[in-house]
Amino acid sequence: MRDIHCKILDSINKITIKEWDSIFGDLPEGYQFYKTLEESRLEGFHFYYLVIYDQQVILLIAPLFITDFNLDIAAEGFIEKIIRHIRKYFPRFLILKTLFCGSPFTEHGVLGIRNPVDNNLGGPMTRSKVFGMMVDEIYRFCRKEHISLIVFKDFLKEDTCFLDNLKLNGFFRVNSFPSVANELNFDSFEGYLSSLSSPTRKNLRRKIKNAYSQALISVEIIDDCRDIVDDIIRLYENTYHSGAIQFEKLTRSFFINIGNNLKPNAKFFLYYVNRKLAAFNLCFAYRDLLIDKFIGFDYDLSKRYNLYFISWAFNIDWCIKNSVRYYHTGQTDYRPKLQLGGKLIPLYAYLRYKNRLVNLVLKLIARFLSPENFDGQIRDNIND
Repeated sequence: MRDIHCKILDSINKITIKEWDSIFGDLPEGYQFYKTLEESRLEGFHFYYLVIYDQQVILLIAPLFITDFNLDIAAEGFIEKIIRHIRKYFPRFLILKTLFCGSPFTEHGVLGIRNPVDNNLGGPMTRSKVFGMMVDEIYRFCRKEHISLIVFKDFLKEDTCFLDNLKLNGFFRVNSFPSVANELNFDSFEGYLSSLSSPTRKNLRRKIKNAYSQALISVEIIDDCRDIVDDIIRLYENTYHSGAIQFEKLTRSFFINIGNNLKPNAKFFLYYVNRKLAAFNLCFAYRDLLIDKFIGFDYDLSKRYNLYFISWAFNIDWCIKNSVRYYHTGQTDYRPKLQLGGKLIPLYAYLRYKNRLVNLVLKLIARFLSPENFDGQIRDNIND
């Protein structure tokens, strides 16, 4: 008799890298990336993996994590002030313990289903049936863990054709914060500059020229930051605390584990001003893709010497010289990224609250708090 069953695993180490790759293939942020997340003990995050087996063959892997989620993460201005005032009396207003399918900060959500699902192990097993088993197992897990909200986080537009099946189970779809990418079909940095508008091109040239004329600026690329991790943490926390949107907070061990687990793909771009470390980018390089993942700045030096633009220019030039076609720069700080040639990549989330009436109210709130309602750059540039 065919033995198809589900398990919720509490460690990626209970899945082999061979099994993982047989489901997901060659992902930029794959097994070693998720292993790093798990080992780094991010505060308030608990990682799991839903696995469906057919005999001993894996049919599906769904990365999961549990954490608190602020439904008002995109809110700004008057609405943000109102919510902060309410939280003086109700601290967890619009903050819910949530099960996410996805990752706190991969470029986009991933859900691995073996293709074809039928492995000649007793007849056809459709993708939709496997998907339905996954959803049922998620419900059981949430009941066990007393979780009311489920979110499928940050999936690409091409995933929505399949994930829209979640709507049959009471989920609703909302827009997430889009990501930004530059396609670099250029032979040189000058070719890239020529693709920008005249004012942007002149402004970027001026900032670069002024910075290099006023200080000794140098760049070093390393794949292990162990020797300077305290400086990296200091710069990272500067940027973390200055950001309007905060979800996860990285740990010291995360930066060390990145160097251990993701060589040679992990690269720290270090920016020195008069021999003092003033900024860094943590990037992941995979074939023709560079993902600019995390940044950190000494803001006094950064503002004085335009280090945001210095680092942008250096990374673009590095990509072109190394035949990297795509430069991804994440989900925040849209205005300069778009001015510098970036394009928005729409991302979507699916939400469901266990109580139907609350789910309906939540649907209205979530649509009102959608990112494009508070960020004109998203609203004016998104290609949905």
